Amino acid sequence: MAIKMTFKYIKLHYVFDIKKRSKIRKNYAKSLFLLHNIYFSIYVFLSFVMIKDKCINLHIVSDKLLKVLKFLKHDCYLMCQQLLDLIIVDRLELINVSDYRFEYIHVLNSVSYNIRIFVRGHIKPFSFIYSAINLYNSVNWFEREAWDMFGIIFIGHPDLRRILTDYGFIGFPFRKDFPLTGYVELRYDDIHKSVVSEPLELSQEFRYFRLENAWRKI
Repeated sequence: MAIKMTFKYIKLHYVFDIKKRSKIRKNYAKSLFLLHNIYFSIYVFLSFVMIKDKCINLHIVSDKLLKVLKFLKHDCYLMCQQLLDLIIVDRLELINVSDYRFEYIHVLNSVSYNIRIFVRGHIKPFSFIYSAINLYNSVNWFEREAWDMFGIIFIGHPDLRRILTDYGFIGFPFRKDFPLTGYVELRYDDIHKSVVSEPLELSQEFRYFRLENAWRKI
């Protein structure tokens, strides 16, 4: 059962998805209370809000990320003391429509109230995000991984360097414009007795792919 409600004086739409009818009143009242508390506290930083089951999605203005995270962590009715994950999505298909190519999602968890909040925002390809390491220590690994894979800069991070690829790696592997074969290759050199990095060279035979369906011959 889906219930949709629009506040008369608020230009935001809240979506409630409640499966069991026996819990409609309880979940409905809890959702309304959380929405009221969140909206009237940080409404100037929000562009869209959605609630589904026990998960709250907050679409925010990118430069107000730290203020929103600080409120969600210290508010007595939310108490999101855990940051579970930092997700980066490369929306290359929207590059011609909008300048905001990357979407970031901070996944927060409240153990006290058993709720999860997804803080979403968008940034441009050569823009930056303020680091949340002063609020959540667990974001250290996630921000370094986001920089290594997508090339997103986090202002204020104390040790922003590659964590999965080599130190001399060129490019960012998880971008959709990055070739699957990469730009360089590694091999062991018998003369130097070490592993060397060289520009990638592909033979012409490697570029051809057989698209035949092997199951048709059976």
